[in-house]
Amino acid sequence: MDVTAALLPAVLGIAASPLVIASVVFLLGHRGGYGSAAACASGWVLAVAGALVVAVLLGERLPAPGSGGTDVRAVVSLVAGVVLLGLAVWQWLVRRLPDGRPRSTRWADAVEAVGPARAFGVGVAWLVTNPKALVLSLTAGLELGDAEPSLAVLIGLGTAYVLLAGSTALLPIGLAVALGPRARRPLELTRGAIARWGSITLVVVLAVLGVVQLATGLAAMR
Repeated sequence: MDVTAALLPAVLGIAASPLVIASVVFLLGHRGGYGSAAACASGWVLAVAGALVVAVLLGERLPAPGSGGTDVRAVVSLVAGVVLLGLAVWQWLVRRLPDGRPRSTRWADAVEAVGPARAFGVGVAWLVTNPKALVLSLTAGLELGDAEPSLAVLIGLGTAYVLLAGSTALLPIGLAVALGPRARRPLELTRGAIARWGSITLVVVLAVLGVVQLATGLAAMR
């Protein structure tokens, strides 16, 4: 499989992280929120980059597929698929109300009260404490490390991966800067959409990614 195509599920899955997007959007609506929102998005993007680097270094140390023994990458894909599907079931049964809304929105009040320094920590924490993002970072890093591209290609692919995966956290800030006061209404609509549909969207994303990882792992095991 082409390495770019192999990285796509991880990019889409990490980009579709409602809590991160919601945090940035809510911070933009808070007094002095531009600085805090930018800090939160920066923490998230840097954490995504750090997780990819760690996973790539790990992937380079694993035996190459076909060198004998168990294909570690295929096993990781299978485990990742099971974990993602399990998270989808957990999100559906535990983390949402029957109408689809998240069971608790207290995090929004807490996020709105933080300054830039703590907002940066929040951005990092959303990655470190997010099983979906960690699993996808691992699978992406293993794919990239296994491909063994040249340094220039590695830097290019890694940079594109990080920017695309973090784009949904950066986009609201760009929108707010470009539109100024006119961005208030779109941001309010985004807050409402996340509050109403965020949980269901996350379930769908987790389920699709889980199936993709299972299929990838099974294909590699053959």
